[in-house]
Amino acid sequence: MHRRALLLLVGAAVIVATMVVWIRYPSYSGYVVYLLLAWIVVSVSLNWSSRATARPATASAAPASGARAPLPSAPRVAAPASGASGTPGPIPFCIYCASDLPAGATRCPACGHAAPSLG
Repeated sequence: MHRRALLLLVGAAVIVATMVVWIRYPSYSGYVVYLLLAWIVVSVSLNWSSRATARPATASAAPASGARAPLPSAPRVAAPASGASGTPGPIPFCIYCASDLPAGATRCPACGHAAPSLG
């Protein structure tokens, strides 16, 4: 059984036991609240610690032969300021391939997709 499923089942049992103690033994309700809070902290920490250790150790290794190389980082171009009418201008790059678009282009010269605008 997976750790998350086990934590879920134990958490449900803790909640049911808390309700039973609150109904049958109200004099112990203060202790049960602190135990419930402790269980929440323990279960969250166990859940997040399992996510931290589940990452692959070879994340910095070289990509596989079929993997594409990362795109070179291009300088960010600031969006043109909106005109007096308050409508935004065109987007200065292609949202599909991230290449820069020339001013007034309706299609991306690199991939051929239509150039969207913010307006």
